[in-house]
Amino acid sequence: KAELEAGKDYEAHFVGSHDAVAVNVANGNADAGGLSEVIFEHVMDRGLIDRSKVKVLGYSGDFPQYPWAMRSNLAPELKSNIQKAFLQIDDPEILDNLKAEGFAAITDEDYDVIRAMGGLLNLDFAKM
Repeated sequence: KAELEAGKDYEAHFVGSHDAVAVNVANGNADAGGLSEVIFEHVMDRGLIDRSKVKVLGYSGDFPQYPWAMRSNLAPELKSNIQKAFLQIDDPEILDNLKAEGFAAITDEDYDVIRAMGGLLNLDFAKM
């Protein structure tokens, strides 16, 4: 959204994990970084970074995270039952244990936003 150009306005570095992004920014090894809000909060709650050393600059739109998948060759009825079971989970204790607010059905097209972000960053997902 800020119309920044990789390689011109900033140098991209991939540090391997969302936790590492937060730690690198907090330690002054990076000026900014992108990571999951859930992981950011978890890193702060664990005391891995000093909250006073970082500032949230903005939030992205929603995109699918932490997919649960099943083998494509399962019987259609079994796949449907598994999906229904996940979509119906509303027990706070179960959701809390999974660090989830709930589950939603997604399609391959729901990942287009991630593909678009990768394109902006000149990422080749096939090589990752």
